[in-house]
Amino acid sequence: MAEVQSPLLCEGAVAALGGGGRDRIVWDAALPGFGVRVYPSGRKVWVAQARAGGAPRRVTLGAHGEIGAAEARDRARAAIARIRADGARPGEPTLADLAARYMAGHVAANCNAHTASIYRGALDNHILPALGALPLASVGREEVAALHRSLRATPRAANRALAILRKMFALAVDWGMAPEGANPCAGVRKYRERRRERFLSPAEYRRLGAALEEAGGGGRSAGAAVAALRLLALTGCRLGEILGLRWDDIDRAAGELRLPDSKTGDFFFPRPATSSWFLSRPCAA
Repeated sequence: MAEVQSPLLCEGAVAALGGGGRDRIVWDAALPGFGVRVYPSGRKVWVAQARAGGAPRRVTLGAHGEIGAAEARDRARAAIARIRADGARPGEPTLADLAARYMAGHVAANCNAHTASIYRGALDNHILPALGALPLASVGREEVAALHRSLRATPRAANRALAILRKMFALAVDWGMAPEGANPCAGVRKYRERRRERFLSPAEYRRLGAALEEAGGGGRSAGAAVAALRLLALTGCRLGEILGLRWDDIDRAAGELRLPDSKTGDFFFPRPATSSWFLSRPCAA
């Protein structure tokens, strides 16, 4: 039986499939395991397939023409979940179990709070809703590729989810939760990300300086906000690094900021001599 990959099994695409030759299954690219079987007579039947206990299992969902593509897709999701649940061994770890250990055993020990919150968001918003209930043995390259593809409108989020999954499965091997070489992220290619880099022009710096000078007279809280914005503009630090500064991080004699929690280790920002005007006095508009 021939198998073909289709971009998306919608009503129009399925209606256009002709018979002839031998029967074949056309698989949907968006939902792994969802397909339509086309017979030489032209008859079409919706099918769903998933692995249970290491072997593929296929079920028939109904005939095309009797149920539409949307209903068939919903039935396929439910059928795939049932097949995987039936094939799961008692006590077999799920991807959600691996995610919990990843956050507690790896991220908490090796990442700062900001990075940990980013990883937690990727898990809660993207990875766990799609794959969390699956046993680790049921998460294959098709499932990972489908998740990655579903986030293609946001390449950065898609690539972050892929990187987190790749690291999780590498750790799963080290922790004895998955067999050697069982990383389903292998071969899934990252999307190209558009660089987001923008520098203020000298004229924009002058306008910013004037606006900050004007805002600085709004009281103590406004003065603190202005000081933070000036440091952000002059050092290129992240917002959390500036807001989290302590007096111990500031060397007044050397005119430096020490950031011990930087991703690159201890980091120093010297006072920019050519920009002292920006810190100390009003700027011309």
